[in-house]
Amino acid sequence: MGQTNLRASLKKRYSQLKGQRADLALRVEAVRRDASKLDEMEAELPKFDQLIEATELLLRDNDPDFDPNETPGLKPWTHHIPVPFGQCGRRGMKVLKEADCAMSVRQVAKQVLCEVGVDEPELETLRRVQNAIESSFRKFDGRTVESSGEYPKQWRAINKPEIKFDP
Repeated sequence: MGQTNLRASLKKRYSQLKGQRADLALRVEAVRRDASKLDEMEAELPKFDQLIEATELLLRDNDPDFDPNETPGLKPWTHHIPVPFGQCGRRGMKVLKEADCAMSVRQVAKQVLCEVGVDEPELETLRRVQNAIESSFRKFDGRTVESSGEYPKQWRAINKPEIKFDP
């Protein structure tokens, strides 16, 4: 029994070591691949510095109180809202289904953010959530939701025709 346990433990350790080695080899290869791009990537840094400097100059010309420290860097093409990816429209629809009055997209967005634990959203976060919800509502207008058609649009679930739009 002792030999069997020892053999099983050694096989497990052997397997782990082979897996770690394979993973390390892949990481080494990735570093080598990226190292060949290093000079090209470093050459782009001054270009970005110039673009940032020029954009800051334009912003200061437009707004003398502009403070670059108040504007954090954002990674492009990533998800920037606290609502899980792909959930804004569904959660907005859920809010409309539970509502007892017609709501604006802003009201729906605030409710959705409250449900994910954001009671006082930043203006930019609120804007992003509003855009996502409004896009979803426009896509399903006439099928699952309907709008007042007048500015500012109010929305209701299509299965609640008893809810009247404000004049």
